[in-house]
Amino acid sequence: MTAMMRINSTEATFPFFSRNDFQGQPSSRVYRPYKAFEIILDRVLGERVRADGACAVDLWCALANIRWSGPDGMDVSYGFRRAGEVVSWVREEGDYLTWYCSGEPGHVATWIDRALAVAGWSWRRLEPDAADTGERADDS
Repeated sequence: MTAMMRINSTEATFPFFSRNDFQGQPSSRVYRPYKAFEIILDRVLGERVRADGACAVDLWCALANIRWSGPDGMDVSYGFRRAGEVVSWVREEGDYLTWYCSGEPGHVATWIDRALAVAGWSWRRLEPDAADTGERADDS
């Protein structure tokens, strides 16, 4: 059996989608602001967050229920779980549960505020009751 026959038979037996379903489909790039922001977090805050777990808690607090606005009109916000995932990514260990609810959500430590302001990012607190304000973390 040739390789082409095997590929075609695999595609035929997999009923959900095939490579052709994705052909010519460009990325919507909806995660681009998050990637840019997370790279900044790692570059600007990473060493301190990796060196001290208390700083990692500060980072979780500064991500959960905060909308960060950056250069070129980029906005990002994180719910509790995703904030934990970002902290564990910056720390290069653990998972979101390690940091989930590890501090006061929506509190931005001065050292984080200053460091990210230099990189062009500002913040505002999301209201805790999204039902009243219609505002919630983008990843909720």
